[in-house]
Amino acid sequence: MKKILMIGVILLTIGITLSAASAAEWNFDFSSTESSNTDGGAMSLDNGKLKLQDIEFTIPDGYKENESARKLAEPADDPKDAKFSVCIFKNGDKELMTKVYFSDEVNFDSLTPNDDGSSVEKTMAGTKGIYFEDKYGDGTPTFEFLKDGKIVEINAADDSIIESVMK
Repeated sequence: MKKILMIGVILLTIGITLSAASAAEWNFDFSSTESSNTDGGAMSLDNGKLKLQDIEFTIPDGYKENESARKLAEPADDPKDAKFSVCIFKNGDKELMTKVYFSDEVNFDSLTPNDDGSSVEKTMAGTKGIYFEDKYGDGTPTFEFLKDGKIVEINAADDSIIESVMK
C-alpha cells in the first residue's frame, strides 16, 4: 500500500510540474536575450550574435555581456537629436563596446575625421569608416562606420577584435 501511495505522489508531482511548465511557456534556452523599449531601442543576443538596432555583430568567444551597462535608445549629446543603444562585453580585463546611433528624423549619410588629427579614414573588414587610436582615453582603438542610415561604433582592445565583431 505504501508503494502505491508513493508512486501516486510522484506521478502527481510530475503532473503538477509539467502543467506549470506548460502554462508558463517556459523557455529553457538560456543563451538568448532580448530587450526593447518604447523609445525605439532594440537588442537581441543569441549564441554570440548580437543584433543592436537591427545591426548585426559577432561577439567573440569568451566575452560576456555586462547587462547593467546596456542602454537602449538613450538621448545622445552628439549627434544632436539622435539616440544611441550600447552593449558592453567583458573577457577578463578586456572590454568590447558596440554602440549604434540612430534618429527618427534623419538617416546619417557621412562621417569625417576630426580636425584635430585624433581620427583618420580607414577600412576595416572591408568597410570604410573613421578610426580613432584612443577615443576614450584608455588606449583602445575605436572604429565608426555608417550602416543603414545609422552610425555604428565598435571599441575593443585591438583592431583584430574590432574586425571579428564586424564579420
